[in-house]
Amino acid sequence: MTVKAPTKSQQTREHILETALRLFAEKGYAETTMRDIAGAADCSLGLAYRYFARKEEFILALYERLTDEFEEEVSRLPPAPLARRFASAMEVHLRRLGAHRETMGALFAAGLAPDSEVAVLGDSVAGIRSRIWSVFERVVTGASDAPKRGQAEQMTTLLYAAHLLFVLFWLQDRSANQAKTQELLGFAQEMLGRLRPVLGLPPVAKPLTKLVGIIGPMFGPVSEFGPVAARPAGNERTSSDASSDARS
Repeated sequence: MTVKAPTKSQQTREHILETALRLFAEKGYAETTMRDIAGAADCSLGLAYRYFARKEEFILALYERLTDEFEEEVSRLPPAPLARRFASAMEVHLRRLGAHRETMGALFAAGLAPDSEVAVLGDSVAGIRSRIWSVFERVVTGASDAPKRGQAEQMTTLLYAAHLLFVLFWLQDRSANQAKTQELLGFAQEMLGRLRPVLGLPPVAKPLTKLVGIIGPMFGPVSEFGPVAARPAGNERTSSDASSDARS
């Protein structure tokens, strides 16, 4: 397949975007102005506004880029047990994020502020959040030990929430080469591997359903009309299904 060379307009937009992300890392997001960005990019303020009407659009563009890369990386993951696929997905995701660690750190406050236009759980990011949720859905359903549909949706919501906690931990990890993040990821893989065979047992399935019911409105799938109600896993499972899961 022939890859088209970027147009001059695309190159200009990318240059302004990269300049803005560098300045956010160096000066801080709140402290950087559109005039700062235009000056550092050696372009007029009007040209900067032509490509990015407001400062928040730089962050949304970064979110879109990272989501595109994450989707592509996960599509290449081979079939494997769920625990291994989740760990692999997080490894490639954090590796991609590594190139923007300083910028992500500078965006920390804005990304967590509920009223911010670039809040990771805000309305402006709902489309990106839905895409990333769907990536984790593919992680779950593509596993060699994938759970049945209702519970697969529940596990997707849990892993999506877990991935945000991992990113938060990684951003604050001051150990050499973020070694503690890798240690935590290894622990998570081990625990998920132990959990998967007993997911169908009532003592595990019922608390899981309750937990997803609590966090689902914030971390569950999103449609154009808002959060999608979690599907009760128990409605699609039989006692033989649970026994089969317990033995798998």
